[in-house]
Formats: sequence, structure tokens, C-alpha cells
Amino acid sequence: MIARDRPLLCFVHSVQGDPREVRHAALELAAAGDDAWGSVDLVQVRGKDQPAGDLEALARLWIDALGGHPSTLVVVNDRLDVALAAGADGVHVGQDDLPAAEARALAPRSFLIGASAHDRREIELAQRSQADYAGWGAFYPTRTKAGAAVFDRRNTEWRSPVPGLTIPVLAIGGITTARVAEVMSVPAVTGVAVSEAIQAAREPAEAIRELRSALDQAWRERPPETPPEGG
Repeated sequence: MIARDRPLLCFVHSVQGDPREVRHAALELAAAGDDAWGSVDLVQVRGKDQPAGDLEALARLWIDALGGHPSTLVVVNDRLDVALAAGADGVHVGQDDLPAAEARALAPRSFLIGASAHDRREIELAQRSQADYAGWGAFYPTRTKAGAAVFDRRNTEWRSPVPGLTIPVLAIGGITTARVAEVMSVPAVTGVAVSEAIQAAREPAEAIRELRSALDQAWRERPPETPPEGG
């Protein structure tokens, strides 16, 4: 089950290129993160240009590498079939993928379903579709997903609470340790999803620890008028 007693930290391993090189880089990253991976709640395996078999192998690599951290769950981006074949903990679907409600109907009861959202309406849709969490963004420009629409900070609507929200919401898009406090001040947000902040770090283990520390501090300092709605 996804954690509900702390802010969620998700690492999106976003890859492209030769599958063998991708797997080698993943092994190095998993080793570099060492025991710090225990502070990560979700590892999302994202490889849009990877053939199904190679994406499955990459997911299995992460599942094996994180076997010593039972609270760190592995989900596959986009592909329910690959997630099930690999024995992953769940799948994360976008607006152009199999709808979350259909994934829920096909998956085992304990299978984790995540859904992408780009506005408040899509957050509400994710909840109605029985998704376990939503990834909401993009909060800032990101090289990981070129062309992603970034929130207009002149529009304050996205900073308002989402009525009736009960699922965790992860801020995504250009999140760094320095930006954690700002995104966690948004009422709907109960965690963050990062890619380059860990994947491109010189010391991935230290990057993970810094992100977890910033998240926990921001969680403690949330104003009473903006309680963690996904908790």
C-alpha cells in the first residue's frame, strides 16, 4: 500500500536509447542510491521508446535492486501489460493511455494505479476513477518531458484546495530540493515526483536524503488552513 503517514517521494526513471545501455545506467544508479532508496516511496519506470520486452526487463531490474526496501514500490509508466508481466507494484497512466478506471478493473485488487493530471478537473477525475494517487503538473519547465504545459502562476486557481480530495497528489515537473517548500504549500499537494534531481545528481544517495529532508520539513510547516488533503 502507498504510504499515507508522510509526504510521498517518487523517483521517475525516465530513459531513452539503447536498452542495454539503459539497463547498465539503471544498475549504476540503483547502486549509487544505496540505502537512501528506503526514503523513496515510488520508483516509476518510464521508457516511452523502449520495446515492451526491454521495458519489462528494466522494471524487473528495479524490482530486484529495491528488494531490500519493501516500502519502496515500483510502478511502470503507461503499460499495464508490462507492469503485470514484470510483477511490478502498479502502473501509472497518462491521459492518452488506458484510462485509470479500466486499469483498475483489469488489475489485481492490491495493484497500485497512478494517473496523470494537468488541472484540477483531472485530479477529480483520477479520484473518481479509483486511482490511488495523481501526478499533477507541470509545476516548472522540465527537460524530461519537453513541451509539457507549465502552470501559469498569474492564475491562482491551482493554489486553491480541491474539495473532497482524498488521494495523494504528487507535484511533478522541474522539482528540485530548493522548490519543495513552494510546491508543498499548494493545498492539494502531498508529495513530489522528481527525475533529474536524482538521476542527474553527482551523489544520488545524498540527493535522495536532501529531498526527503526538505519534504518532511515542508510537511511539518504546512499552515493549519492548508491541511494535507491526501493524508
